[in-house]
Amino acid sequence: MQCPVCNHLNSAMDVRCIQCSTTLIHEAVGHSAGYRKTTEAMDARVYSGVGAIFGFFLVAIFLKFILPGLSLDDRTIYAVSVGGAWIGGILGRRFLRAKMK
Repeated sequence: MQCPVCNHLNSAMDVRCIQCSTTLIHEAVGHSAGYRKTTEAMDARVYSGVGAIFGFFLVAIFLKFILPGLSLDDRTIYAVSVGGAWIGGILGRRFLRAKMK
């Protein structure tokens, strides 16, 4: 890396110039707005997806194995589990919002 002040050729890993001590590598101030927006959207999708999967299987297992006395058919269990997935997705996003505060 060439120093912008004295034009000395330094190693690519040098933080400061060997001759004049000018800082060559500056740390980034922060991420761009587009990067932050994209990562927030991906986090929301991941948290809502994990919450939906957890909610679906929690309700399905609860209805199928813990409350077998209700004698529900598989279609009804599936329909109620989809509702549990929907609620789990909402709770996953709420958890993310609480975590970000």
